[in-house]
Amino acid sequence: MKELATEYMGLKLPTPLIVSSSPLTASAPQIAELAAHGAGAVVLKSIFEEQISGETAMLDRYHDYPEAADYLRAYVHEDNLNRYTALIAEAKRRCDIPVIASINCSSRGKWTDYAVKMAEAGADALELNIFFLPTDRTLPSTEIETRYLDIIEAVARQVTIPVSVKFSMRFTNIFHMIQEAYNRGARGAVLYNRFFEPDIDIDSMSYVPAGDLSSPSELHRSLRYVAIASAEIPHMDYSVSTGVHSGKDAIKSILAGANAVQLCSTILIHGMKIMGEINAEISAWMEQNGFERIDDFRGLMNRKVRPGDPLLERVQYMKTFPAEL
Repeated sequence: MKELATEYMGLKLPTPLIVSSSPLTASAPQIAELAAHGAGAVVLKSIFEEQISGETAMLDRYHDYPEAADYLRAYVHEDNLNRYTALIAEAKRRCDIPVIASINCSSRGKWTDYAVKMAEAGADALELNIFFLPTDRTLPSTEIETRYLDIIEAVARQVTIPVSVKFSMRFTNIFHMIQEAYNRGARGAVLYNRFFEPDIDIDSMSYVPAGDLSSPSELHRSLRYVAIASAEIPHMDYSVSTGVHSGKDAIKSILAGANAVQLCSTILIHGMKIMGEINAEISAWMEQNGFERIDDFRGLMNRKVRPGDPLLERVQYMKTFPAEL
């Protein structure tokens, strides 16, 4: 087996496979099992602002007893945080790979306090999963971007552990956002977030959840942008998320410039053994191509190494499909 160790935001990972925030990373015993099967790091299941806000909103029934309501709101926040920091501590006790905490939020709120407590509990890094659905047509995009950056800066300023941001594709200029996130203290960019999407059941005429699992075809959404970002903003570290299902997908991501890749759907489909298979596939490809370490081929297909490649920056079809069917 070739040397698969890599570095992400200063963290030493034994393999480039990060298990992304999901039910897979919600318990310490399962995290230990993921490590044993070849994970290089884990991102814990997110603590959700939406969920905590929903729990505290239920306390509005106590409006006649404001002191009691305030006490219960504080308890809800404290209880969620205590359970999360306990998970961090137990995961760190059971395995020796980096454990990355995750906050899913859309406002500044108490997240700076949460981040500090997570770092104190032993988290090696923090991933910010920021998104809110901008349905207000009067809200300018600059205000949305400022909200993101304010959250990043507020959190990064309070902790000494590295902070990454899980970006969505829905930015006019993702490269500007990555650079500004770095300026505000982020040291890692995860491309891209995969959101819950609704579908429509035409029989019941109701909204239903769309498919939850990613497919390998979704990888292409990230490859172009990692290949450009890793060349233009090399001081940021990158992790490819969504669509990584095989060793081939991981190799492509690293060639584009990623330090690591995030997995979830492929583990849910094939089981934890898939990580060993992916690591073996990466190692075999490295042997075949004469590479000793991950860094030997990381970024060999990015924009700096392959400047002016017309396929990297083409966005419109020209001759992909035959003229006659």
